[in-house]
Amino acid sequence: MSQIIKAFMGIFLTLFMTVTAMGILSAYMEVMNAQDMQARIVDEIENSNYNPGVIRECFRQSSQSGYQLSITLFGEEGALVTMHSEQEVSSKEQEIELAKVEMCFPFRVAFLGIDQTHTFVSYAR
Repeated sequence: MSQIIKAFMGIFLTLFMTVTAMGILSAYMEVMNAQDMQARIVDEIENSNYNPGVIRECFRQSSQSGYQLSITLFGEEGALVTMHSEQEVSSKEQEIELAKVEMCFPFRVAFLGIDQTHTFVSYAR
């Protein structure tokens, strides 16, 4: 009788650990995807010299992936504009020296009841 209880406990604990590990790995992959997308966005903005068309496409890509993007452009005198969507991107060329890129993404581990929003912040020079 005790062997049956030990066998069921072993199977139960193995399944519990497997489901928990899958949830944690899934959340880790979401973090890695968001981090990769932000790095690509920063590279595209830097390489395009803050081109408004490229910035619009970055907003489009991030919204398709379910992330919220915010870009603040800085000039010599300070902040020029903060954009939260593709419609806010100005088409006129401005002297920009720095861009602050903030990306909010969901962090969920359903099995453990974790549902948070995290933000990555980086700068494009």
